[in-house]
Amino acid sequence: MEKNGKLWKMACIVFAASLLLGTLAANLTGKNGQGSWELYFTQVGDALKQQDFARESYFFYILRLRLMEVGAIWLLSMTAFGSVSLWASMGWIGFTTGVRISLGTMVFGRTGILYFLCSILPQALFYVPALILLYARGFQIYSFMRKQKDWGQYRRIRMPKDILLLLITLLCLLPGIICECYINPLLLKIYF
Repeated sequence: MEKNGKLWKMACIVFAASLLLGTLAANLTGKNGQGSWELYFTQVGDALKQQDFARESYFFYILRLRLMEVGAIWLLSMTAFGSVSLWASMGWIGFTTGVRISLGTMVFGRTGILYFLCSILPQALFYVPALILLYARGFQIYSFMRKQKDWGQYRRIRMPKDILLLLITLLCLLPGIICECYINPLLLKIYF
């Protein structure tokens, strides 16, 4: 249990460091990259105001995208690159979060943080537990394989639990996808 506590502390450090790195990357581009991001944000805002996209096709697009992301992390965590894939995906989430917060603030000023919260908040309530389950499982595999190094033994001991955990992860993911497709555009349309 002590080892898992250390892994979670390291995970928080990786996320915080990559968040800081993303913030620095966005701020170092400064005014040079701001014009293209302003154009992007205004185009997104215009598209949301017009709301001409088909919600069903957008839902299936987001569903496919999120299932591919979770599936890739899930499968990679069972390989020799499992720990690397977990750290890399955690770092990427932190980096993109830092970039989005900084660019939202550069483009919208103080309301940029509200823009960021409106763009992630409803689905984050469901995605964060799904990611915690996904990373907890990956860290358990990592710890188990460091001790045992026997994949056959892992399958006999943990695979039924992993399948149940995958179903729970997908059940956490589905309401997040629904929020991302149907509630998010409404929030962004109301506030921006």
